[in-house]
This record gives sequence, C-alpha cells and structure tokens, in this order.
Amino acid sequence: MEQIFKNMDDLKNDLFKAIETICKDYETKPEPEFKAGQWSAFKANDNEIYPFLIHHFEDDKVYGQDFKCKDDIYKIWYQTNRCNLISVTEEEIESHLKKICDEKYIGKKYITAFEKGQIHTFPDNPNYHYDTDRDSFDCGKGYGFLYFQVKFAEIISDKKKLPKTKEGLRELLKQVQDDSLLPFPTIDIDEFIDQYED
Repeated sequence: MEQIFKNMDDLKNDLFKAIETICKDYETKPEPEFKAGQWSAFKANDNEIYPFLIHHFEDDKVYGQDFKCKDDIYKIWYQTNRCNLISVTEEEIESHLKKICDEKYIGKKYITAFEKGQIHTFPDNPNYHYDTDRDSFDCGKGYGFLYFQVKFAEIISDKKKLPKTKEGLRELLKQVQDDSLLPFPTIDIDEFIDQYED
C-alpha cells in the first residue's frame, strides 16, 4: 500500500512539474503585436488564410482591407476579432501580391504605383520581389512598383476614348473616311454632325 501512495505522490509531482513547464512556456511567448498599416491574416472557417492590411482597431475588433482582382483591383474589407489575427511571413505577402498582379498585369502597360508618370510593359518572365520595409512589390529591376503602400499601378487602356465634343467627333469621322480602304459612303461629315446638339 505504501508503494501505491509513493507512486501516486511521484505522479502528482510529475504532473505539477509538467503544468509548471507549460505555464512558463506560455508566459514567455508573448503574443505578436499588431498595428495599423501592418500585414496580418486570419484563418477563416474554411481553413484558408486570408492576408490583409490592418486599417484600424475598435475595442476587440480589427478592421482591414485586402485587394481582389476581376476587371480591376478593388478593396474588400474584413472585420475579425483581435484573437483571430495571425502573423504572415514576407513570403506569404509576396505570394498574395503575386497572385493579384498575375491576374491584373500580364500583357498590359501600366503607370507605376510610386514614380508616377513612368510607363512600363509587364515583362514576360517577372522576377517578383516584396520589400517589407517599404511595403512595396515589383516584378523586376527597371519595371517600377506594381504595388506601393496600398496603391497599385494604373493600367493604361489599349482602347481609345470616344470624342466628347462634336468637333472631336467631326475629326474622327474625317480621319476614318480618309484612312478607309473600303468604299466609304460619300457623306458630308459637317452636315451630318451639325444636325445634332452639343
């Protein structure tokens, strides 16, 4: 009987030591600090990890924005509890931005997100790079930033805009008539345009 009590005491001591070790480990690992403007993520019910930029905190809630791409990049807003936040690595941010940029820029010309006015054509073999310190993303040296601190590069449309004035339309129709190799109906463009209001 003494042996059983001795074993029980040993078991109890081992259990207390294990609990003490677990508590020490838990206390020494501080939770990551998150702040506005920082990339973070949350794990959704589908176990997907969604990176996003923290916009602001309200009590225990975190509000942030992410970017999706259909015809254009647009912001979507997330709201989650602070306890759902997880840290993201530089590689995860780069992978996330790469996915967006692959959908948006392949085969396109764009005005860079940082050095406004610089026009580039998206390279055939992009060499992506994310810079944590600047929160910037590029597709190779000499191609400018596709993303810089929450702003994306602006796509240059291949399509020309229709004239907004009668005079502009008059010039366009004359140019089409002059450049046409096909038989173009002979009309007086000035007479045609003048029958419409501005």
